[in-house]
Amino acid sequence: MDFNYDPVRIYYDPKRLWDIDGANASISDRDGKLLAYSNGQVIIDGNNIVIADSINYDYTIPKNCNEWEIFNLGTTNFAIPTGLLGWQRVIFLPIKEKIFCVYNSYDYCKLNVQKLLYSNINYDENGVVSIKNKDQLVMNDTLSTNLYAIKHGNGVDWWLVTFNLDFTELLVFLVDTEGIYLKNRQQVREPNNFKEGIGQIVSSPDGKYLAWYNSFVTGPTGGGFTVADFDRCDGSVSNLKTKTLNQPRIGSGTAFSSDSRYLYVCNGEIIYQYDISNNNVLQTEKIVAEFDGYKHYFEFDTIQPNPIGYSVNFCLMKLGPDGKIYVFPSTALNRWISVIENPTESGVACDVRQHSILMNTNFTRTVPNLPEFRLGPLDGSPCDTLGLDNNPIAKYRYEPDTIDHLRIRFTDLSYFRPETWSWDFGDGSPRVSMRHPYHSYAVSGTYNVCLTVSNENSSNTSCRTITIGTSSIDDGTSAAVADITLFPNPVQDYLLVTLGEYIPQYGQIMIYDISGRPIHMQRIYYGQNNVDMTRLATGIYVWKMMDGKTIIKEGKVVKVE
Repeated sequence: MDFNYDPVRIYYDPKRLWDIDGANASISDRDGKLLAYSNGQVIIDGNNIVIADSINYDYTIPKNCNEWEIFNLGTTNFAIPTGLLGWQRVIFLPIKEKIFCVYNSYDYCKLNVQKLLYSNINYDENGVVSIKNKDQLVMNDTLSTNLYAIKHGNGVDWWLVTFNLDFTELLVFLVDTEGIYLKNRQQVREPNNFKEGIGQIVSSPDGKYLAWYNSFVTGPTGGGFTVADFDRCDGSVSNLKTKTLNQPRIGSGTAFSSDSRYLYVCNGEIIYQYDISNNNVLQTEKIVAEFDGYKHYFEFDTIQPNPIGYSVNFCLMKLGPDGKIYVFPSTALNRWISVIENPTESGVACDVRQHSILMNTNFTRTVPNLPEFRLGPLDGSPCDTLGLDNNPIAKYRYEPDTIDHLRIRFTDLSYFRPETWSWDFGDGSPRVSMRHPYHSYAVSGTYNVCLTVSNENSSNTSCRTITIGTSSIDDGTSAAVADITLFPNPVQDYLLVTLGEYIPQYGQIMIYDISGRPIHMQRIYYGQNNVDMTRLATGIYVWKMMDGKTIIKEGKVVKVE
């Protein structure tokens, strides 16, 4: 998923064949060039070369209890590309010219993590990465599989957080250039008869809050989530607020909106929203989506008398760089992702679109475990000791109203602590200081929209050209700027059509067979659109993207079995 484009561009890279079965982390440089990624077994560089094989093999665990041996993941010298089970089991943390890859080992006899380890990766200005050492022991203890990290208040180091096995204690480690050290061990829940727990840990983008979900630790059929204030200076939590939710399925996730105002929690069947700006945060609960029962069927399922079907429910969640929250299902095999389109909006206006993106490959309860990299120092705090400043960077995205294409919603995505916002919509209207404004244009046309963000240190401006089209035949020149991608092509079932850089008044896609006979017509909006190709016969088809009578772009798509 390439977030250098807006809307996000999705494509499949057939050269990257390492399987990911839960543990999933990656890291790129400031320009988005991939440096390394890992499935908990191996570390691979951006050129798809293994730089550390067989990490995380625990010699102290008996073979019949060792995750490597049980699932036939390889030997001590070579890893079979499968990946470790369990999400948030690996994470990359950069500090200056070093990268720490942190992970844990699992004992299936004792059903707990036995060791927390890391490998040290060096990289140079050309993006060349290499392993300096691997499998360095941090702690030998009974821990949960979840790992997450929050930037230290000095703007350079990290706080690495995890839990003990039953989620009663929060363990916080300091990660600096010298290594990883335990700093805090804090009780966050009273013990009870329900041990173990699975869930997801996440921090707010501004680093002020930490939230986690625990399944199966509050009762036989339920789990609960906790949200707490996080101190970036000493790594402690305070003001803990916990709520129990029914847990009808194996599914639990947490995510914050990009402006850190709303916390989203899901328990498999329901997505809840909580307003963090309210002192009585638990009382602000709103249900923003209920699972609609949709299931994904693989081809091998459909030929069975009783096809299985995999529920596209709500489990892990991840805030993307585009400010949308991507929701991954809990079932063992799936290809669909749901999306919260506008997480900064209150209630159902956040717009949860269930099973809206169909991926080209299967995935199993996994989501990239990425900390909030775009978090600077805690200015003015006792731990702001390195002389760094938050110099804000302006960034935003936009999307039109589906009913009125002249009404545009703008979402601020700026980072490094912006304090004020100033919007110039390019049509001569007065500037607006709201963070996430709507703006209605009088007529279609091309507008240069600029956002300026500021704090006491500096200001930064980001400008984008927005083209709003008409149904006029004379609008072909403006329509030429449209960025249209079709994924995947060749296609088996659903075609994801992404339209960017151009807002149509009445967009539609026309599909013709090779003889020119129209086969399918569908309304297309700015952003991502699913086109059902399941009923079409195999072969080559011609597609045309139209805005009224204007042809925006055309090409070919191949339908395969």
